[in-house]
Amino acid sequence: MDFQTFAERHESFYVPAFVVNVGDLALTQTLAIPVSQVEVDLSLGAAGRFSFTVPNTFSIEERKFLSGYGQPVLDTLTFGASVEIKIGYGDHSRLPTMLTGIITEITTGFAEGSTPELQVSGYDNLFPMTLGKRSKSWKDARDSDVVSLLAGEYNLATDISTTKEQHAQVEQNQESDFEFVKKLAGRNHFEFYVTPKGALHFAPPRDREGGIVTLLWGQSLLSFKPEGNLAAQVAEVHVYGWDSDKKKAIVGKAAAGEESGYESPRKSGGQILRSALKKPPVLEVRQPVFTEAEAKRRAEAILNDHAKKFLTGEAECIGLPEIQPDRNVTLGNLGEPFSKTYYVQQTTHKYDSNGYRTRLKVKETSL
Repeated sequence: MDFQTFAERHESFYVPAFVVNVGDLALTQTLAIPVSQVEVDLSLGAAGRFSFTVPNTFSIEERKFLSGYGQPVLDTLTFGASVEIKIGYGDHSRLPTMLTGIITEITTGFAEGSTPELQVSGYDNLFPMTLGKRSKSWKDARDSDVVSLLAGEYNLATDISTTKEQHAQVEQNQESDFEFVKKLAGRNHFEFYVTPKGALHFAPPRDREGGIVTLLWGQSLLSFKPEGNLAAQVAEVHVYGWDSDKKKAIVGKAAAGEESGYESPRKSGGQILRSALKKPPVLEVRQPVFTEAEAKRRAEAILNDHAKKFLTGEAECIGLPEIQPDRNVTLGNLGEPFSKTYYVQQTTHKYDSNGYRTRLKVKETSL
């Protein structure tokens, strides 16, 4: 989609706005608790994080943080309180939700000659999954079945794609549920995160889709810093297992050029490395696989993990709530080879006195 279409959707970006709901109540609009800065940080394979600043609420006379209605602010901003952050443009009732989560941190400072402010932050609905560690096993189950069961334990809605392999046993070994699900995502080459509305997403990356918006440097794209690096690249991945019934080795292979999101005729890091070296590096690993198809998928997942470290970059543009991790953006006016579509790994949406801007980190397999 071209940038002009987004400009029309967001009223030419003239009136950036936000809403911070705690419980079911808007801090500023309903409770008269001012908020001066809001930031939402979203990343693949990590819990989303938010923060906001509450200024001008400390009463020198009463030595309390009070709302415009005289109510104690810290009766509302409590640990574990549910939070919904919305950022966009125009009418507050139409702003898109960027994150739902809970408050986990509250800080302030009492410095000489200044008025205390409250800094409030927390995480999205993945946070409870990061706590504690346990060991557990599931028999005759797919990885996606296990993830669905775990999501149910946390009362999370799900957006889960079915994995192909049914395992005799899936084991969790002294890991947090977050670490465990992230491991399952990695071995299937899936992405794992919570959507803005709070559903657990576990599915293949959307790295083959077109860019949701085209950003041009010197216009809508404010800055971009790409980096190509061959250090983590491999030309092939071989995964070895053992078939105890047939008493023979199981082998799965993946080679440069098979990467997810690969764009021909561009070259992936592994292809460039293969051309540059007399002996291209091959990564050989042993894993508990039971079929050649499973070994092949594991090899592809490992290859993709390395390949997406080849081309990385950081960009900044005018605030666009549509830019989210696991989406693609097209960056232009950068010349060859950098004008292309990039896969978004992380976004930071920030509203402050300077307006609303979006920072993003991208990763790609080819250049």
